[in-house]
Amino acid sequence: MEAARMQLQDAAQRNSGGLREEITRSVVRLHKEYIGHGPTRARTYIGDDLVVCVLQGGFSRAERTLLDQGRTGAVIDQRQALDEALRQPLSETIERLVERRVVGFTSAVQPDGELSTVVFLLRPAEMGGARLERATSCL
Repeated sequence: MEAARMQLQDAAQRNSGGLREEITRSVVRLHKEYIGHGPTRARTYIGDDLVVCVLQGGFSRAERTLLDQGRTGAVIDQRQALDEALRQPLSETIERLVERRVVGFTSAVQPDGELSTVVFLLRPAEMGGARLERATSCL
């Protein structure tokens, strides 16, 4: 019985690489569609009840101008407002791809390095791997 469970986990881990890449592409696509441009690099990590997307680059010329003028707070406020506007389409996309309900959403931006994260908390599953897995970078 333990061997069968291990085989199921191994198969799920092999298949998760494609899922991580599909999530990454979908998140980038939605950023481009709603914001007009997207990140230049992106990675997705998947844990038991968690999906984390790390996005880099893609700040607009206007955002870079504000940063150059010391207006970091304005860039953070704008990015957070945009992420809130994307909450529903992003959550619906994750639900469709992972076939689980998103019960929590949070995002953050770090202007230094043009980094953003989007975190989705999933309704707990019956079973799954405990460690986070790194996707190959897309873009």
